[in-house]
Amino acid sequence: MVKKLLLASIALAAQMAGPAMAADLPVPPPVYSAPRSPAIYSWWTGCYVGGNLGGAWSRPHYTHDNSVVVEDFTFKPVAAIGGGQLGCQYQWSSLVFGVEGTWSAANLQQSQPSLLLPNRERSISINQIATATGRLGYAWDRTMLYVEGGWAGVRVNARAVNLTNGVFSEFTDWSSGWTVGTGLEHVPWHNIVVGLEFNYYTVTFDHTGQDNVGGSVRYFNSNAPIYALTLRASYLFGPPVVTNY
Repeated sequence: MVKKLLLASIALAAQMAGPAMAADLPVPPPVYSAPRSPAIYSWWTGCYVGGNLGGAWSRPHYTHDNSVVVEDFTFKPVAAIGGGQLGCQYQWSSLVFGVEGTWSAANLQQSQPSLLLPNRERSISINQIATATGRLGYAWDRTMLYVEGGWAGVRVNARAVNLTNGVFSEFTDWSSGWTVGTGLEHVPWHNIVVGLEFNYYTVTFDHTGQDNVGGSVRYFNSNAPIYALTLRASYLFGPPVVTNY
């Protein structure tokens, strides 16, 4: 009986001393985890292909010399323009760097009579434009404002004809120049990019040759400034990239 009473007393004392001893133990410091920066979707990184459609207007000019008279001509054609674009770009923070190539068909053409010679007609035609440009954009979420600039090639045809006897001179050539532009694009759905773009192109197309009966002809002092406003739609390959800045 005494032995049982002694064991019970020891167990009770141990239970009472446990919380007191635990209270004397040092409290471990809290574990601190650095907060992760929020995930950001890069909607603009990848390569894309698409098409564009809009309007173009120009004010090409040249001086024509047919060994009889020297005469200036300025044209004001307006036409539709449309084509395709192919490019790749990379988003870093809010900046988007890219390169792009385009090809467009146009129907910028006009004729006008000579004011110095009777029954003479001079004309101009611009039917293709190609570009290779660099692009720099500023993006906020799914919208981007950008500028671009680089090389432009324009296919120009110039013609002079005597309507009385059928004597004519003509040449068609790709002329190199440059282009600058700006645009606004938006991603309404995954991988789909739509936008509005304005471009300016300029080339010169001086040419010396002969008419169809061997007479000397010159087209000089030439310039073809072209303006275009187009709607664009592209497919951007790959899902949005998740990054942490």
